[in-house]
This record gives sequence, structure tokens and C-alpha cells, in this order.
Amino acid sequence: MTYMSRENAEYIVCQRGWLSKMPQTFRKRLLQHALLLKFEAGQSIFKPGDPAEGIYGLVAGTVIVSTAPPDSKPRLIHIALPGGWTGEDSFMTGQPRRIELVAQSDTWAMHVPLESMEKMALDDPENIRAFGVISILASDSLLRIVHDLQKKSVSARIASVLHRMCWTTNMSVCVSQENLSIIANTSRKQVNSTVQRFVSAGWIEISYRSITVTDPAALQQHAEQMK
Repeated sequence: MTYMSRENAEYIVCQRGWLSKMPQTFRKRLLQHALLLKFEAGQSIFKPGDPAEGIYGLVAGTVIVSTAPPDSKPRLIHIALPGGWTGEDSFMTGQPRRIELVAQSDTWAMHVPLESMEKMALDDPENIRAFGVISILASDSLLRIVHDLQKKSVSARIASVLHRMCWTTNMSVCVSQENLSIIANTSRKQVNSTVQRFVSAGWIEISYRSITVTDPAALQQHAEQMK
């Protein structure tokens, strides 16, 4: 992924996730302030304790999301995909970063600086509510993560994780089986055998360190039937 046009980046972040739910006027204003940035694989975007620097919207690539309660070491909880936004907590609280984002692969992201967010809030207080929606959507995702982890079936938890990480068919997700085992709270051996079953069923395809979900509906059905 050597190049990403500005036009394509704006199209992607407006098709899914938080920004797709915002009014056209808000989207246009926000994107006027957004910077298109590239991060190399393994590069930290931000970590707990870092000063607030605005929000990030994922355009392309895969980002590892890690967090933990205060005074605990952050642990992997989610793999973020294009369309997702985060970083609004520092804007809302005025406090340092609380989660860790690391680019799993070469990644492109939109960044709206904190100063620009504050100016938008001063110009129109309703924009504060718009930024707060990011937190509501994040809470919905966390609720689903907790719900999925409570499933007793290992294959149901793995299917749930794979389904969460895809939002369209034929989309490749850069994730190792080790990280998949962490998110699904199971062993790498169980992940390997379950992934092979899903491949045989035609639900996913695998290549080096990446998984492509080809039948998300089947994964979701399996996850719900095997609770």
C-alpha cells in the first residue's frame, strides 16, 4: 500500500462507521481540518499517557487496539478496520490517552487535530454531541466484545471475532492466529483447528498472516447457534 489519494481516503471514511452517520455539512467541515497520514507496520499511533492530539479515522490497513484498567498492562482487545474512529475521549475529558493503537500493517488514517475539534465545538456546540457519538459507538463495540467472550463454545467465540472484524465480503484482515487466540480467549491450537474447519466450510480464506471472510452471514449464524 504505497499510495492513497485524498479523494479515495475521504470516500472510504464516509462509507462506514461514525462519519457515515453524520450530516453532510458536518462531514465536509471535519474533512477540511483532517490530515491524511501514513503509519508503517509496527508503528505506534498513540499509547496510554500520551497527550491528547485529536481523533483518528482508519482509512486503510489494520490497527491493533489495546487497553486495560489503570495501572495494568494494556492487552489486545480488538482489531480496528477502515471506517473506525477513536481518540475522542481526550477531547471530551481533557485528559491523556487511555488506549493504545499500533499499526499492524502499513496503514493510512485521517487525523483531526485537537485544536480543530475545539474550534468546531466553539463555532457550533452541537458538534460536541457529534464527537460524543464516537464514544457511543465504541461502547456498543465493547458490549459486543463482552457478549461474545461469554459464549462457552470456542468456535462460536472465534466466529464472533472474525465476524466483528469484517464489514464486507472479500476483505482481507491482517491478523495472526496468535492474536486471534488472544481476542477469542482461547489457545492457538484451538484457533488453528477451528480456522481450518471454517476454511473447509468455505466461510473464510487464509494466506500468510491474513484472513479473508467470504461468508460473514455463515459465521454469524454459527456464532449464535453455538453459544
